[in-house]
Amino acid sequence: MTIIAIITAKLILKIVRVFGGGATTLPGRVALKMKYNILNRLSKGVKIICITGTNGKTTTCALVEHAFRTLGFSYFINKSGANMISGVASSFIENSSVFGRCKKEYAILECDENSFPEISRYLDARVVAVTNIFRDQLDRYGETENTLNTVPCAIKNMPEATLVLNADCPLTYSLSEKCDNEIITFGVNADFEKSFAEDNRFCPVCKSELIYRSRVYAQLGNYFCPCCSFKRIYPDVCAENIVSLDDSSSRFFVSKKTQNEPVSISLGGIYNIYNYCCSVAILNTLGIDDSGALSSFSGAFGRMEKFLGYGFEILLLLVKNPVGFSNCVSYVSKMKGDFSLVFALNDNEADSTDVSWIWDVSFSKLRNPFCSFITIGKRSYDMALRLKYDGIQPSVMIDGEDYDRLVKTIKKQGKNTVVFANYTSMMNMRKRFVATFGGKEFWE
Repeated sequence: MTIIAIITAKLILKIVRVFGGGATTLPGRVALKMKYNILNRLSKGVKIICITGTNGKTTTCALVEHAFRTLGFSYFINKSGANMISGVASSFIENSSVFGRCKKEYAILECDENSFPEISRYLDARVVAVTNIFRDQLDRYGETENTLNTVPCAIKNMPEATLVLNADCPLTYSLSEKCDNEIITFGVNADFEKSFAEDNRFCPVCKSELIYRSRVYAQLGNYFCPCCSFKRIYPDVCAENIVSLDDSSSRFFVSKKTQNEPVSISLGGIYNIYNYCCSVAILNTLGIDDSGALSSFSGAFGRMEKFLGYGFEILLLLVKNPVGFSNCVSYVSKMKGDFSLVFALNDNEADSTDVSWIWDVSFSKLRNPFCSFITIGKRSYDMALRLKYDGIQPSVMIDGEDYDRLVKTIKKQGKNTVVFANYTSMMNMRKRFVATFGGKEFWE
């Protein structure tokens, strides 16, 4: 039955690809229907890295992939955010023989937090990394306490895995109190001005309010609980002495064990320094200590992804929760010159049908008399209303997913453009950007 399921799924994958689809979940869904525990067979002998958390999963996976590709490793990765069990199954099927033997040595798997317990039942991961835990789509994930209960359940199915935890996130680091696995931590030594609303201010152990010696953003920082022994430890991999941090690059030092080495990456934003440190911690856990393998990385699809237009550039940023959107707003607010800003908001099931979270983001930093503002998507008018309350008046509002009209508008304006898009709007408009401006499909 296993071989029949694999052959069927492989045929579906080929057919969908012939017609221009990604085939990232359908083959896996069919195979799982035919053989629910097929991943047990497909994952045997594979060195598996699972990366989960609220923000930064895709970029961290892409960083690890970049290092593996640079070093010539045999690996595969589940691309495009197909991070539920069907997407994981599809990736294994694509990279296995019809007899169920995986052709690759390593698997880099982005795992949805809610789906991680189910995925973990069938995989024996070598490394599990948790990037951070923030408030996300409330209709899918609920409050952060739900994630704090979900992730340890998955980790307990992988007792031999080394945990890579964000020491600066009290919620993430509290997993060390709940799991018996070997642990390696990462973090950032910095102190930035708080620029948006705080969540998760309380100790995950005793519920007292945490005190911060310094704060990077949101609840990330150097914290301690005044009522119990819970506190941030000095991370095993730590970014220090941030020399520069602009819209396209970062320079800082990374401290690990007895080493302290300078790093320069072609990624802006403090959150990308966290992603870099997480990927370094993952590689170190695997015995890989080669910072040069990451030096030429320039971004993951939909995350700081750039498209070259006709004399201008389009920067695509994925935004799907208040903390992530706020970070992107802070990043773009430092950009200078005359450019356009596009806000794409859908309310499909994969996005969150509740879009009230946009009211937890402040857009006032983006007020700029030289910029033009566009909204698009199924909730285009909701986005326009939110911007209006922060003193921003969109010049174009496109109701629905008319991305052809968006592309025409961008081409007509003929200037650099930044696009903030939630998940399905990003995936749908990206197809149009690739067709118009060039680039690879997400599964390539």
